[in-house]
Amino acid sequence: MRRTRATSLVMALFFVAAIGVVVWLNYTRPRILVLHSYSEDYIWTREVNVGLERIFADQNWLLLRYHYMKTKKFKDKEAHRRAGIAAGKAVEKFRPDVLIAIDDYAQKLVAVHFLSDPEMNIVFAGVNGSIEPYGYDTAKNVTGILERKQVKALQEVILMLAADFGLSGSGNAVRTLYLSDSALSGYRDSEYINAFDWQPIDHQGALHVDDFDAWMDVVGKAESMADFLLVSGYRKLPRSQADPTFVPPDEIMAWTEEHSAIPVLGMNFFNTGDGAMLSVGVSPYEQGEVAASMALEIITEGKSPAEIPIRISKQYVISLRDSMVKKRNLSVPDIFEAFARATNNYYE
Repeated sequence: MRRTRATSLVMALFFVAAIGVVVWLNYTRPRILVLHSYSEDYIWTREVNVGLERIFADQNWLLLRYHYMKTKKFKDKEAHRRAGIAAGKAVEKFRPDVLIAIDDYAQKLVAVHFLSDPEMNIVFAGVNGSIEPYGYDTAKNVTGILERKQVKALQEVILMLAADFGLSGSGNAVRTLYLSDSALSGYRDSEYINAFDWQPIDHQGALHVDDFDAWMDVVGKAESMADFLLVSGYRKLPRSQADPTFVPPDEIMAWTEEHSAIPVLGMNFFNTGDGAMLSVGVSPYEQGEVAASMALEIITEGKSPAEIPIRISKQYVISLRDSMVKKRNLSVPDIFEAFARATNNYYE
């Protein structure tokens, strides 16, 4: 009997010790929190996660968590404020060693509040505009990768299409117009797009609209202003001033392609998935891979974020919708189709 009791006691102590070891290991594991501005069902967010997971796949020793702010689901500032408060509480509760903040709302509403935290390292990704408004230019605990539209690549595509469309050699410069909703990311993009040296293309600037009625009005008039219509953001377009319901993105692009007298080119890879003819967009995979690699440098090599240079996006993804190309009586280089097929961004 005594031996049985002793054995039971030893087993109980071993069980308690094992639990203690597991708890201690979990408590001391390096922590990374990935904070997304948008929701998990947003294609950009999903593909950024693909890039993150390529780096984190074999790093089981890390304690990794995700939080989604879902800011594209709402238009009003109060909803965004509440999303920021909830995300801030999630950061405080988890206390990550590295906070990976993706896209502008994650910076604006959350990450900026941890710039003076000596125990918090911040890696940003998907930042469309300048980092100065967030204080990242002087912060010692921040690094990351900027998202910059691949305007140079798009410029080359436009010039190729212009020749096929009979616009080159006409004596007039090919004109482009950028159309977007009024979301923060759209304004950040237009600052960069408008500052780019488009020559020999005559870029007509950017128009930002508040609802789908205004969007349709611009598309109807676009032929008088440009030869190519550039689009990127339209996921926060209410149907009208009287109806605040967001219009589904595929409905917007289907209408745009049907009614636009000029070719429509996307500046996000997923614009083609929504219905656009062709898109040249920033690689979401690069954004995720670089952010994850920087986080690992901080944790495994003990580097300060200030020791890791901020990077600018270099990779891009071409997506193609063959039926729309044929509808416009255009032809594109075979390599575009090969690229789009290789990245699962080719549509019949």
